[in-house]
Amino acid sequence: MSDFLTRSTFVVEQKRKVFELRNQYRIFDEQGGEIGTVEQVSQSALAVLARFGTDLDATLPTTLELRDAAGQPVLVMHKPWFRLTMSVSKADGSALGSIAKRIRMGKARFAITDSFGGELGEVRAENWRAKDFAIFDQAGNEVARAAKQWRGLATEVFTDADTYVVTLQPYAGDPLRSLALAAVLAIDIVMKEKD
Repeated sequence: MSDFLTRSTFVVEQKRKVFELRNQYRIFDEQGGEIGTVEQVSQSALAVLARFGTDLDATLPTTLELRDAAGQPVLVMHKPWFRLTMSVSKADGSALGSIAKRIRMGKARFAITDSFGGELGEVRAENWRAKDFAIFDQAGNEVARAAKQWRGLATEVFTDADTYVVTLQPYAGDPLRSLALAAVLAIDIVMKEKD
């Protein structure tokens, strides 16, 4: 596991843009130092046009690369066309698992599965507005928490830029640890774009 993923707190901040044609995030530690980035890669011209002229963001294919402070890839996440699922792999291409939105009434939930499809845990929204999430392992123990932060009136009204504070428990092991961090990006891509 990369040293990057051994941290207990991550602040994931989406870059502010009035017209967002590509997903970009910065990742900070608890002291505010930038420790990584997330960049959308491999975006087709059709997807750029669809993002500019429509509200179809959640249906578009998306590939994100999470990079450490040196710019080295740590995780790669991919959401295919018209799916509410994001697969997660290490930078070397080995699969870690996936995060899939469950279709249900009430508070939002996402299933976290390993690379073979076995259930590892679940992400549960703590309220109807789906701003704060708790991440549980298969035994029901909380392994992480993600809380959406207020970024100011102008950012909240005129952009889709969100900020999440992700806190991981020290006993959370991989692949669940990596998948919990990736879950925050999956939530933002699947639920919060064009919110």
